[in-house]
Formats: sequence, structure tokens, C-alpha cells
Amino acid sequence: MSTQAISESFRRLPPNERIRLLQELWDVVADDVAEMPLNEPTRRLLDERIQQHEENPTDVESWEQTREEILSEL
Repeated sequence: MSTQAISESFRRLPPNERIRLLQELWDVVADDVAEMPLNEPTRRLLDERIQQHEENPTDVESWEQTREEILSEL
């Protein structure tokens, strides 16, 4: 089945069925992404961040502080 045919079939579904299908598709995609290996730049960045945290574990901000900063920039 072509992507166009799938898209047309999707549009014919009632809204609640479209939402349910999207949730199911997202779960499949999330499972696939979880299985993908990290690329080397991402692995290096994560290793660097872990090392920074291990060297200074008290250098953190609470979720509340971070959230306020984000919201103040909107």
C-alpha cells in the first residue's frame, strides 16, 4: 500500500481512531529508536556530560529553576 493510500485511509478514520493509531505508531517508533545504537558524536557528548557530573555532582539546578528559566524566555 502506498503512503498516499495510507494517508487517505487515515483521514477517513474518526478522530478518536486517528489518535489511537498515532499512539500505536509512536510506540513502535519509540521502540525502534531505543534499539538504535548511539552515533559517535552523541556518545562522546554523553560521556563528557557524565564526567562533568561525576567531577562536580552538586552543580545542578532543580526542575523548578530550569522550568522557570525556560518559561521566562518564551
